[in-house]
Amino acid sequence: MMIQAAVDDVRFLPYVHHKIMEKLNEQMLWQLAIRGALHCRCFCVNDNGFLDWPPIPTIPAKFNPQLLDNIKTKGNALEEETLSIINVPSGRMGLVIGKKGASILSIKNSCK
Repeated sequence: MMIQAAVDDVRFLPYVHHKIMEKLNEQMLWQLAIRGALHCRCFCVNDNGFLDWPPIPTIPAKFNPQLLDNIKTKGNALEEETLSIINVPSGRMGLVIGKKGASILSIKNSCK
């Protein structure tokens, strides 16, 4: 029963992804590409300084000039994100999440 529920969830993910991608504007898509590239670099440690990786996406030239000004303005700068790395032993994810996500919330609060 649990396996079938998980399979159904996984089958539904591409549909959800497609619907979300339809609603993103140029700035959101660019931010998503940046986050994806940086998160991959955070979780994939290598010894060559990521020389064999594609470059981090630059600001597209076709951006709306007003959006570009918003990105560069100090008062409206992009939010800084804090990443936390946790070594989770196999089969112990429930302990990391905790009851109602209490463990994850405490980790987020400690990073502020």
